[in-house]
Amino acid sequence: MTSKIVKDAFAAIMQQMRTDTALLTKEEGGSPIRNPPTAAEDARLASLISLDNILKKIKEVLRQSSTGPLRKSKKKALLQSLDDLSSQMPSLLDIDHPCAQKQIMEARNAVESQEEDPDDPALNPNLQSTLGESEVSQWNVLQFNTGTTAPFIIKCGANSNCELVIKSDLRVQEPKGGEVIRVLPRPSVLADLNFEDIKGTFEQLPEAVSLLALARTADGTRARYSRLYRTLASKVPALKEIVAEMERGGVFKDVRS
Repeated sequence: MTSKIVKDAFAAIMQQMRTDTALLTKEEGGSPIRNPPTAAEDARLASLISLDNILKKIKEVLRQSSTGPLRKSKKKALLQSLDDLSSQMPSLLDIDHPCAQKQIMEARNAVESQEEDPDDPALNPNLQSTLGESEVSQWNVLQFNTGTTAPFIIKCGANSNCELVIKSDLRVQEPKGGEVIRVLPRPSVLADLNFEDIKGTFEQLPEAVSLLALARTADGTRARYSRLYRTLASKVPALKEIVAEMERGGVFKDVRS
């Protein structure tokens, strides 16, 4: 379906390049020389390659969503993956936008229409901590020191949905409230939130996240949170490819605040 669209477009542009290319002769009897591709042709090919990559990832999302009732966290992760693909649209030429937008929208509708698993333990708040910990096979420990509090630790890992999971004390200072486990939202989740909504999101996470990411403005906070997310995710081997993909898609905002 989707791959055929790209293959047909790729074949068409290659045929156009062969048709439009002039053969030059240095002198009579010399070997014909083919003109190199134009900048427009190079840009078109690059766009098609990017489109093909996006469509392949959409196909994978659809495959994962067609296995039956989805856990709430799994559905959320798949929808987030589609959001990340939408953020890669600037890598396409305008002519390829309608195709990508159509496929992303259809995939989103397919994922959203999937029933949620009624036996999903994540729907029970009392089981969230146990669920998260049981799905993380390895914790990586990082220590932070802001200079305003005692040094504190954040443990990070990946769950079965390839989401970044952290484990840290609820509060940095006493009474710390014990360790809690939370899935850390991807930076793109904050893109359309205002400052108050961002702070509300942070309230659902260990206090350490706010201390490290909260700035005086929404843009500054998004930049700090983006750096924090990349720092933590980069320490998790299972997330290496996802981090690289997010970097290519421009998800990370390395703006100094």
